Amino acid sequence: MERRKKINDNIVNWIVHKVNTEYADDVSLVLIYGSYVNGTAHSKSDVDCYFIPRSERGYHLAVDFIIDGVGYDIFPMSWERVEKIADLHDSLAPLVGDANIIYSNSADDVERFKSMQTRLKNNLENDEYVGQTAKKRCERAGRLCAMLNQSHNASEVRKTAGLLLMALADAVAVSHHDYFHFGLKKQFEDLQNHIPNVPPNIVEGYRNVVKAGAIEDVKKYAMALFKDTCAYLDVTVPLQEISEHQTHSANKVNAPWLASLYEEISSTFQKIYVCCETGNYILAFLSAVCLQRELDDAKEAGCPGYELLNDFNYRELHKLYQTVQKAESDFVQLIRDHGGHIRQYDSFEQFQSAKL
Repeated sequence: MERRKKINDNIVNWIVHKVNTEYADDVSLVLIYGSYVNGTAHSKSDVDCYFIPRSERGYHLAVDFIIDGVGYDIFPMSWERVEKIADLHDSLAPLVGDANIIYSNSADDVERFKSMQTRLKNNLENDEYVGQTAKKRCERAGRLCAMLNQSHNASEVRKTAGLLLMALADAVAVSHHDYFHFGLKKQFEDLQNHIPNVPPNIVEGYRNVVKAGAIEDVKKYAMALFKDTCAYLDVTVPLQEISEHQTHSANKVNAPWLASLYEEISSTFQKIYVCCETGNYILAFLSAVCLQRELDDAKEAGCPGYELLNDFNYRELHKLYQTVQKAESDFVQLIRDHGGHIRQYDSFEQFQSAKL
Protein backbone atom coordinates (compact mmCIF):
# COMPACT_ATOMS: atom_id res chain seq x y z
CA MET A 1 0.00 0.00 0.00
CA GLU A 2 2.82 2.43 0.86
CA ARG A 3 4.52 1.67 -2.46
CA ARG A 4 1.34 2.47 -4.40
CA LYS A 5 0.73 5.64 -2.42
CA LYS A 6 4.24 6.84 -3.20
CA ILE A 7 3.77 6.10 -6.91
CA ASN A 8 0.44 7.93 -6.94
CA ASP A 9 1.87 10.93 -5.10
CA ASN A 10 4.66 11.04 -7.68
CA ILE A 11 2.15 10.82 -10.53
CA VAL A 12 0.19 13.79 -9.18
CA ASN A 13 3.40 15.83 -8.87
CA TRP A 14 4.44 14.76 -12.38
CA ILE A 15 1.12 15.89 -13.86
CA VAL A 16 1.33 19.32 -12.21
CA HIS A 17 4.95 19.77 -13.32
CA LYS A 18 4.17 18.70 -16.89
CA VAL A 19 1.28 21.15 -17.19
CA ASN A 20 3.31 24.00 -15.69
CA THR A 21 6.29 23.41 -17.97
CA GLU A 22 4.63 22.28 -21.22
CA TYR A 23 0.94 23.23 -21.23
CA ALA A 24 0.61 26.32 -19.03
CA ASP A 25 -1.22 28.24 -21.76
CA ASP A 26 -3.23 25.28 -23.03
CA VAL A 27 -4.99 23.81 -19.99
CA SER A 28 -7.59 25.54 -17.82
CA LEU A 29 -7.77 23.06 -14.93
CA VAL A 30 -6.47 19.68 -13.82
CA LEU A 31 -8.65 17.79 -11.35
CA ILE A 32 -8.42 14.58 -9.37
CA TYR A 33 -11.23 12.55 -7.84
CA GLY A 34 -11.97 9.00 -6.73
CA SER A 35 -10.05 6.81 -4.30
CA TYR A 36 -6.94 9.02 -4.17
CA VAL A 37 -9.14 11.84 -2.86
CA ASN A 38 -11.84 10.07 -0.85
CA GLY A 39 -9.68 7.69 1.17
CA THR A 40 -10.79 4.37 -0.35
CA ALA A 41 -7.52 3.55 -2.13
CA HIS A 42 -5.91 0.11 -1.95
CA SER A 43 -2.65 -1.35 -3.21
CA LYS A 44 -3.93 -1.53 -6.81
CA SER A 45 -5.61 1.90 -6.95
CA ASP A 46 -4.73 4.43 -9.62
CA VAL A 47 -5.14 8.21 -9.65
CA ASP A 48 -8.39 9.32 -11.28
CA CYS A 49 -7.49 12.50 -13.15
CA TYR A 50 -8.92 14.65 -15.90
CA PHE A 51 -8.19 18.08 -17.31
CA ILE A 52 -10.11 20.82 -19.08
CA PRO A 53 -8.25 22.07 -22.18
CA ARG A 54 -8.28 25.73 -23.15
CA SER A 55 -6.76 25.18 -26.61
CA GLU A 56 -6.55 22.39 -29.18
CA ARG A 57 -2.95 21.84 -28.18
CA GLY A 58 -4.08 21.19 -24.61
CA TYR A 59 -5.68 17.91 -25.67
CA HIS A 60 -2.19 16.50 -26.23
CA LEU A 61 -1.73 16.30 -22.47
CA ALA A 62 -3.94 13.18 -22.56
CA VAL A 63 -1.97 10.02 -21.91
CA ASP A 64 -2.44 6.43 -20.72
CA PHE A 65 0.23 4.22 -19.18
CA ILE A 66 0.78 1.39 -16.71
CA ILE A 67 3.10 1.45 -13.71
CA ASP A 68 3.73 -1.66 -11.61
CA GLY A 69 0.66 -3.36 -13.07
CA VAL A 70 -1.80 -0.50 -12.54
CA GLY A 71 -3.17 1.60 -15.40
CA TYR A 72 -3.44 5.39 -15.37
CA ASP A 73 -5.73 7.38 -17.65
CA ILE A 74 -5.27 11.17 -17.80
CA PHE A 75 -8.10 12.31 -20.03
CA PRO A 76 -9.64 15.57 -21.29
CA MET A 77 -13.16 16.87 -20.69
CA SER A 78 -14.49 20.04 -22.27
CA TRP A 79 -16.30 22.73 -20.30
CA GLU A 80 -19.43 21.65 -22.17
CA ARG A 81 -19.07 18.10 -20.86
CA VAL A 82 -18.56 19.39 -17.31
CA GLU A 83 -21.73 21.44 -17.70
CA LYS A 84 -23.68 18.35 -18.80
CA ILE A 85 -22.47 16.48 -15.73
CA ALA A 86 -23.54 19.38 -13.51
CA ASP A 87 -26.95 19.15 -15.16
CA LEU A 88 -27.15 15.42 -14.29
CA HIS A 89 -27.21 14.26 -17.88
CA ASP A 90 -25.10 11.25 -16.91
CA SER A 91 -24.00 9.50 -13.73
CA LEU A 92 -20.54 11.08 -13.43
CA ALA A 93 -21.50 13.60 -10.74
CA PRO A 94 -18.43 12.82 -8.53
CA LEU A 95 -16.20 14.20 -11.29
CA VAL A 96 -17.69 17.61 -10.57
CA GLY A 97 -19.09 17.43 -7.06
CA ASP A 98 -16.15 15.66 -5.42
CA ALA A 99 -13.17 16.72 -7.52
CA ASN A 100 -10.13 18.59 -6.24
CA ILE A 101 -8.27 21.11 -8.38
CA ILE A 102 -4.51 20.45 -8.55
CA TYR A 103 -3.73 22.99 -11.29
CA SER A 104 -5.50 26.12 -12.49
CA ASN A 105 -4.61 28.52 -15.26
CA SER A 106 -6.47 31.43 -13.68
CA ALA A 107 -8.78 32.48 -10.87
CA ASP A 108 -11.55 32.79 -13.47
CA ASP A 109 -11.18 29.10 -14.34
CA VAL A 110 -11.44 28.17 -10.68
CA GLU A 111 -14.55 30.29 -10.27
CA ARG A 112 -16.08 28.80 -13.40
CA PHE A 113 -15.59 25.29 -12.05
CA LYS A 114 -16.97 26.27 -8.65
CA SER A 115 -20.03 27.63 -10.43
CA MET A 116 -20.46 24.17 -12.01
CA GLN A 117 -20.33 22.61 -8.55
CA THR A 118 -22.97 25.08 -7.37
CA ARG A 119 -25.06 24.29 -10.43
CA LEU A 120 -24.90 20.58 -9.61
CA LYS A 121 -25.92 21.29 -6.02
CA ASN A 122 -28.82 23.50 -7.10
CA ASN A 123 -30.06 20.94 -9.61
CA LEU A 124 -30.03 18.26 -6.92
CA GLU A 125 -32.06 20.51 -4.61
CA ASN A 126 -34.73 21.12 -7.26
CA ASP A 127 -37.61 18.67 -6.71
CA GLU A 128 -38.98 18.93 -10.23
CA TYR A 129 -35.56 18.62 -11.83
CA VAL A 130 -34.51 15.51 -9.89
CA GLY A 131 -37.90 13.96 -10.65
CA GLN A 132 -37.38 14.45 -14.37
CA THR A 133 -33.80 13.16 -14.14
CA ALA A 134 -34.83 10.05 -12.19
CA LYS A 135 -37.46 9.33 -14.84
CA LYS A 136 -34.81 9.55 -17.58
CA ARG A 137 -32.68 7.05 -15.67
CA CYS A 138 -35.71 4.73 -15.50
CA GLU A 139 -36.32 5.18 -19.23
CA ARG A 140 -32.76 4.06 -19.87
CA ALA A 141 -33.43 1.05 -17.66
CA GLY A 142 -36.55 0.36 -19.71
CA ARG A 143 -34.51 0.21 -22.89
CA LEU A 144 -32.13 -2.19 -21.17
CA CYS A 145 -35.08 -4.35 -20.13
CA ALA A 146 -36.11 -4.63 -23.78
CA MET A 147 -32.56 -5.69 -24.67
CA LEU A 148 -32.55 -8.14 -21.80
CA ASN A 149 -35.71 -9.85 -23.03
CA GLN A 150 -34.05 -10.56 -26.35
CA SER A 151 -30.70 -11.71 -24.96
CA HIS A 152 -29.86 -15.39 -24.67
CA ASN A 153 -26.08 -15.38 -24.28
CA ALA A 154 -25.26 -15.66 -20.56
CA SER A 155 -22.52 -13.03 -20.52
CA GLU A 156 -24.66 -10.60 -22.52
CA VAL A 157 -27.61 -11.11 -20.17
CA ARG A 158 -25.51 -10.43 -17.09
CA LYS A 159 -23.85 -7.39 -18.68
CA THR A 160 -27.22 -5.90 -19.62
CA ALA A 161 -28.66 -6.67 -16.19
CA GLY A 162 -25.66 -5.03 -14.55
CA LEU A 163 -26.10 -1.86 -16.60
CA LEU A 164 -29.77 -1.89 -15.63
CA LEU A 165 -28.79 -2.13 -11.94
CA MET A 166 -26.59 0.94 -12.26
CA ALA A 167 -29.27 2.97 -14.04
CA LEU A 168 -31.95 2.13 -11.47
CA ALA A 169 -29.63 2.78 -8.51
CA ASP A 170 -28.79 6.17 -10.02
CA ALA A 171 -32.50 6.90 -10.39
CA VAL A 172 -33.11 6.17 -6.71
CA ALA A 173 -30.13 8.27 -5.58
CA VAL A 174 -31.12 11.25 -7.73
CA SER A 175 -34.71 11.06 -6.49
CA HIS A 176 -33.26 11.55 -2.99
CA HIS A 177 -31.35 14.64 -4.17
CA ASP A 178 -28.03 12.81 -4.09
CA TYR A 179 -25.58 10.70 -6.07
CA PHE A 180 -23.07 7.96 -5.30
CA HIS A 181 -20.05 9.91 -4.08
CA PHE A 182 -17.85 6.80 -4.13
CA GLY A 183 -19.07 5.62 -7.53
CA LEU A 184 -19.61 1.91 -8.03
CA LYS A 185 -17.23 1.08 -5.20
CA LYS A 186 -19.90 1.70 -2.56
CA GLN A 187 -23.04 1.88 -4.65
CA PHE A 188 -24.82 -1.06 -3.05
CA GLU A 189 -23.65 -0.15 0.45
CA ASP A 190 -24.89 3.42 0.03
CA LEU A 191 -28.18 2.25 -1.47
CA GLN A 192 -28.69 -0.04 1.50
CA ASN A 193 -27.44 2.13 4.35
CA HIS A 194 -27.05 5.78 3.41
CA ILE A 195 -29.97 6.71 1.16
CA PRO A 196 -32.97 7.03 3.49
CA ASN A 197 -36.13 4.95 3.23
CA VAL A 198 -35.17 2.80 0.26
CA PRO A 199 -37.67 -0.10 0.28
CA PRO A 200 -36.21 -3.52 1.18
CA ASN A 201 -37.51 -5.02 -2.07
CA ILE A 202 -35.26 -2.69 -4.08
CA VAL A 203 -32.19 -3.47 -1.99
CA GLU A 204 -32.88 -7.20 -2.12
CA GLY A 205 -33.78 -7.01 -5.80
CA TYR A 206 -30.40 -5.44 -6.57
CA ARG A 207 -28.63 -8.21 -4.64
CA ASN A 208 -30.76 -10.94 -6.24
CA VAL A 209 -29.73 -9.89 -9.74
CA VAL A 210 -26.05 -10.26 -8.83
CA LYS A 211 -26.53 -13.55 -6.99
CA ALA A 212 -28.82 -15.20 -9.56
CA GLY A 213 -27.42 -18.36 -11.09
CA ALA A 214 -29.70 -19.31 -13.98
CA ILE A 215 -30.00 -16.80 -16.80
CA GLU A 216 -33.79 -16.83 -16.61
CA ASP A 217 -33.49 -15.91 -12.94
CA VAL A 218 -31.23 -12.97 -13.82
CA LYS A 219 -33.91 -11.73 -16.22
CA LYS A 220 -36.72 -12.34 -13.72
CA TYR A 221 -35.02 -10.46 -10.89
CA ALA A 222 -33.93 -7.61 -13.17
CA MET A 223 -37.46 -7.12 -14.49
CA ALA A 224 -38.88 -7.24 -10.97
CA LEU A 225 -36.37 -4.64 -9.81
CA PHE A 226 -37.28 -2.40 -12.73
CA LYS A 227 -40.99 -2.60 -11.91
CA ASP A 228 -40.42 -2.10 -8.17
CA THR A 229 -38.16 0.91 -8.73
CA CYS A 230 -40.60 2.56 -11.14
CA ALA A 231 -43.43 1.96 -8.66
CA TYR A 232 -41.37 3.41 -5.80
CA LEU A 233 -40.51 6.52 -7.84
CA ASP A 234 -44.07 6.75 -9.23
CA VAL A 235 -42.72 6.65 -12.78
CA THR A 236 -44.45 5.05 -15.76
CA VAL A 237 -42.05 3.73 -18.37
CA PRO A 238 -43.41 1.59 -21.22
CA LEU A 239 -41.06 -1.17 -22.30
CA GLN A 240 -39.67 -0.57 -25.75
CA GLU A 241 -39.41 -3.05 -28.56
CA ILE A 242 -35.93 -3.45 -29.98
CA SER A 243 -35.78 -5.17 -33.33
CA GLU A 244 -32.19 -6.33 -33.16
CA HIS A 245 -29.02 -6.13 -31.15
CA GLN A 246 -26.02 -4.16 -32.25
CA THR A 247 -23.63 -6.45 -34.05
CA HIS A 248 -19.92 -6.08 -34.60
CA SER A 249 -18.37 -7.42 -37.76
CA ALA A 250 -14.88 -8.86 -37.63
CA ASN A 251 -12.49 -6.01 -38.27
CA LYS A 252 -8.77 -5.70 -38.80
CA VAL A 253 -6.86 -5.45 -35.54
CA ASN A 254 -6.04 -1.84 -34.74
CA ALA A 255 -3.19 -2.63 -32.39
CA PRO A 256 -2.21 0.96 -31.44
CA TRP A 257 -5.80 1.78 -30.50
CA LEU A 258 -6.20 -1.46 -28.53
CA ALA A 259 -2.90 -0.81 -26.74
CA SER A 260 -4.18 2.58 -25.63
CA LEU A 261 -7.46 0.99 -24.53
CA TYR A 262 -5.60 -1.62 -22.50
CA GLU A 263 -3.57 1.06 -20.74
CA GLU A 264 -6.86 2.81 -19.92
CA ILE A 265 -8.75 -0.25 -18.63
CA SER A 266 -5.85 -2.02 -16.95
CA SER A 267 -7.04 -0.64 -13.60
CA THR A 268 -10.42 -2.35 -14.14
CA PHE A 269 -8.71 -5.71 -14.52
CA GLN A 270 -6.90 -5.03 -11.24
CA LYS A 271 -10.12 -3.96 -9.53
CA ILE A 272 -11.73 -7.29 -10.42
CA TYR A 273 -8.77 -9.25 -9.09
CA VAL A 274 -8.82 -7.36 -5.78
CA CYS A 275 -12.59 -7.88 -5.43
CA CYS A 276 -12.26 -11.60 -6.12
CA GLU A 277 -9.49 -11.90 -3.55
CA THR A 278 -11.46 -10.03 -0.88
CA GLY A 279 -14.84 -11.63 -1.60
CA ASN A 280 -16.54 -8.40 -2.70
CA TYR A 281 -18.86 -10.15 -5.13
CA ILE A 282 -21.08 -7.14 -5.89
CA LEU A 283 -18.23 -4.85 -6.95
CA ALA A 284 -16.58 -7.79 -8.75
CA PHE A 285 -19.79 -8.21 -10.75
CA LEU A 286 -20.21 -4.50 -11.52
CA SER A 287 -16.56 -4.12 -12.50
CA ALA A 288 -16.78 -7.15 -14.78
CA VAL A 289 -19.90 -5.62 -16.38
CA CYS A 290 -17.99 -2.40 -17.08
CA LEU A 291 -15.01 -4.31 -18.46
CA GLN A 292 -17.25 -6.48 -20.65
CA ARG A 293 -18.84 -3.35 -22.10
CA GLU A 294 -15.42 -1.88 -22.93
CA LEU A 295 -14.24 -5.09 -24.60
CA ASP A 296 -17.49 -5.45 -26.55
CA ASP A 297 -17.15 -1.90 -27.86
CA ALA A 298 -13.57 -2.69 -28.87
CA LYS A 299 -14.69 -5.39 -31.31
CA GLU A 300 -14.79 -2.70 -33.98
CA ALA A 301 -11.01 -2.41 -33.53
CA GLY A 302 -10.50 -6.17 -33.85
CA CYS A 303 -10.92 -7.24 -30.23
CA PRO A 304 -12.12 -10.86 -29.91
CA GLY A 305 -15.47 -11.68 -28.35
CA TYR A 306 -14.57 -12.33 -24.73
CA GLU A 307 -17.37 -13.55 -22.44
CA LEU A 308 -16.29 -12.66 -18.93
CA LEU A 309 -19.62 -13.24 -17.19
CA ASN A 310 -20.69 -16.55 -18.71
CA ASP A 311 -19.98 -18.55 -15.57
CA PHE A 312 -20.21 -15.83 -12.93
CA ASN A 313 -20.96 -17.30 -9.52
CA TYR A 314 -20.89 -15.05 -6.49
CA ARG A 315 -19.84 -18.00 -4.31
CA GLU A 316 -16.92 -18.96 -6.58
CA LEU A 317 -15.16 -15.73 -7.47
CA HIS A 318 -11.97 -17.59 -8.28
CA LYS A 319 -13.66 -18.65 -11.54
CA LEU A 320 -14.24 -15.02 -12.51
CA TYR A 321 -10.63 -14.28 -11.55
CA GLN A 322 -9.36 -17.01 -13.86
CA THR A 323 -11.66 -16.03 -16.74
CA VAL A 324 -10.66 -12.38 -16.57
CA GLN A 325 -6.98 -13.23 -16.15
CA LYS A 326 -7.05 -15.40 -19.27
CA ALA A 327 -8.86 -12.67 -21.22
CA GLU A 328 -6.27 -10.12 -20.13
CA SER A 329 -3.39 -12.39 -21.13
CA ASP A 330 -4.96 -13.10 -24.53
CA PHE A 331 -5.75 -9.42 -25.10
CA VAL A 332 -2.17 -8.34 -24.36
CA GLN A 333 -0.80 -11.08 -26.62
CA LEU A 334 -3.13 -10.01 -29.45
CA ILE A 335 -1.90 -6.42 -29.17
CA ARG A 336 1.76 -7.43 -29.19
CA ASP A 337 1.33 -9.97 -32.00
CA HIS A 338 -0.02 -7.16 -34.20
CA GLY A 339 2.77 -4.72 -33.39
CA GLY A 340 1.07 -2.71 -30.67
CA HIS A 341 3.20 -1.07 -28.00
CA ILE A 342 1.90 -0.96 -24.43
CA ARG A 343 3.40 1.80 -22.29
CA GLN A 344 4.18 -0.35 -19.29
CA TYR A 345 6.77 0.40 -16.60
CA ASP A 346 8.00 -1.41 -13.52
CA SER A 347 8.48 1.73 -11.44
CA PHE A 348 7.79 5.46 -11.41
CA GLU A 349 11.48 6.11 -12.08
CA GLN A 350 11.34 3.96 -15.22
CA PHE A 351 8.18 5.78 -16.30
CA GLN A 352 9.82 9.16 -15.68
CA SER A 353 12.85 8.23 -17.77
CA ALA A 354 10.54 7.45 -20.73
CA LYS A 355 9.77 11.21 -20.92
CA LEU A 356 6.18 10.88 -22.13
